Amino acid sequence: MADPQPLPTRGGDAGRFVREGGRNRFTARGATVVRVERVAPPMIRVTVTGPEFADFTSTGPADHVRVYFPDAATGELVAPEPAGPGEDGIVRPDRAAIARDFTPLPRRVGDGIEVDLDFFTHPDPGPASAWAERANVGDRIVVVGPRGSRRAPQDIDGLLLLCDETSLPSASRWIRDVPRGTTVDVIASVHGDGGWVAGYLGDVDGVDVRLRTVDTDAAPDVLVTALRDHGPVGQGAFVWAAGEASGLVEVRRHLRRTLGLPSNQAVVSGYWRKGVVAFDHHAPIDPFDPD
Repeated sequence: MADPQPLPTRGGDAGRFVREGGRNRFTARGATVVRVERVAPPMIRVTVTGPEFADFTSTGPADHVRVYFPDAATGELVAPEPAGPGEDGIVRPDRAAIARDFTPLPRRVGDGIEVDLDFFTHPDPGPASAWAERANVGDRIVVVGPRGSRRAPQDIDGLLLLCDETSLPSASRWIRDVPRGTTVDVIASVHGDGGWVAGYLGDVDGVDVRLRTVDTDAAPDVLVTALRDHGPVGQGAFVWAAGEASGLVEVRRHLRRTLGLPSNQAVVSGYWRKGVVAFDHHAPIDPFDPD
């Protein structure tokens, strides 16, 4: 994978960035672990399935599900329940639950669907990554969502992805959802040596992936610096950025103010925020410029 170069430019209009999609059946699904593997040095993949996943739908690269975990001390799993067989909606629990949002990586296996959930592990784990470290076949969790799906734009010249370890699973889906012939530039901010990232993302037939990794530990603003170094973004290129919310504020300002990209061409999403437990990724990452 070569170092990123400026994406090709072609005149276009807002319609080129339309992302087709719609609502999915929103419910809670009991999930059983069927496989656990370390797919990269800092990433553990836990594969789940179950009878309730027969109608599981997730067609968008930025889809997310809320995963409910058992209490590490008591083993109790507090989670929503389905509103009813085949119905849309959930019944929320009447007490506190342990839950985090994840990108689902689904695939059809025979008559059923398996969903991979990739966990970024680190020295100071939260309840989700700690659970993944000790997960075994047969363990049970509950998966809620996704509420809806939106595909990647299908009429673009190129795709620029800016991500960290938590958003790499979604980046892998973006790469696989663009048309053949698309050039995809990935700037991944990771801790230390990022030599594993190329293998994690994998190769996609017909898609030219140009990867650059930068060391998160080198400087707090390493991602926006890499974005500035990347240069101009073509009129027909789509940009998606996700990761730690505080670090994305300057990324968003560069895309919106310096490059002048409209919101339908450049989407920025905070997946987590330093010092905040269970950060709401729907919250604005820039309180001074929320739109």
